[in-house]
Amino acid sequence: MTNATKKRVIQEIKKILYDHPRYRGDSENVQNKYAFTERPNRGVIINGTSADRVRLSADNYIGRHSSFVMLTSVENFPGTSIEWVVENVNELARISSKRDVFPSSPGVYRIKITDLPDDAHKTPGYFTVDPILTVLGEPLIVFQSSADQDAQLSRDGIYPLSLRLWLDNRIALIPNVDYSVDYASGHITFLKPTPSGESVTADYRYTQPTTGPFSFYREQFNIDSIPGVVLAFGDRVQQFDQLDIVVTDERVYTMDVYGGKFEVHFELLSFTKDSEDREKLSDYLIVKILEIQNVLGMEGIELIDISPGGENEEVYNTETDDYYYDSTISLSLRVDWEIYLSLPIVMQRQESTSLQEEQANGHLTTSYPLDLLKLGSPTAVAGAPVSIGGRITYERTV
Repeated sequence: MTNATKKRVIQEIKKILYDHPRYRGDSENVQNKYAFTERPNRGVIINGTSADRVRLSADNYIGRHSSFVMLTSVENFPGTSIEWVVENVNELARISSKRDVFPSSPGVYRIKITDLPDDAHKTPGYFTVDPILTVLGEPLIVFQSSADQDAQLSRDGIYPLSLRLWLDNRIALIPNVDYSVDYASGHITFLKPTPSGESVTADYRYTQPTTGPFSFYREQFNIDSIPGVVLAFGDRVQQFDQLDIVVTDERVYTMDVYGGKFEVHFELLSFTKDSEDREKLSDYLIVKILEIQNVLGMEGIELIDISPGGENEEVYNTETDDYYYDSTISLSLRVDWEIYLSLPIVMQRQESTSLQEEQANGHLTTSYPLDLLKLGSPTAVAGAPVSIGGRITYERTV
């Protein structure tokens, strides 16, 4: 959090210098510590940072965030390359004044990091996107008799293990017990006599061609790869990392939000080779920071105090008697902070029939009536696309 605040301060000081005709050429000489390859004639350094302690606890709980999009990890990958994702509110507002229409189809969009960017923000990194789109409640077949053994999904290239078939839109059929599926073609074969008059609907995901590559830099946003989604890349980008962006057809709770305020203190060190310019530069910075405090306040950055500090002279070249003259400015800010913790996606349906009964009998046979209200074993849950014990499959990603 202190690093993000410092970068925002650096950005604002660069703008302040650029707005002054005399200091415009020095606007890029504002850095965190002395990171210059060759020290310039004039510039500003963020020389020190301190902040109060921030605890993440229930005391800081704000509420739950609802969204069309959610970031989740992929098994066996670090999942650190993207810090968070949010809706692109400008894009949603362009489509609908109520912002209730999302421009990307529901599904999972798998991000794959192929190349890393450099630290100097000169050479970008690259990533690709593999869309795995979601179909919910597709009408598949209405059985005319017990002889109906075949059905066809409207899409091919079905993502492995993502298919769920629902009898009468409430009972999950059992793969390899009630039916088999050719995932490449989308062809369904029913393995038992089918109940006349009953209907079957299908939930599944299907793959689309890879898009990209898209360029990115560390600690910057990307809004072009998935329409409606803002991807925030951090400084923990790893090559060959993979992450999933889940897009839903309506807003759901995606994150718990914690937040509060913390105080941070910076020491700005302005330096120049002109002794008279030292006071002018420091005074100019103080006045301009006071002028923009309302702008920063709208961003949740409150100016507590700004004051000039000590002055110093530093010998640059003893042979030529060349000096650097510097002065300090103490800057104290109170900053709003928020942290977002992803929530699991809530499964949509659940059967309470025991797993043992279900695997033995299936659901197509009419001689074994199953009902959502039937009590089953307390140790097994059947018919739900979720694995008890922590490994979520279909409802998260497969």
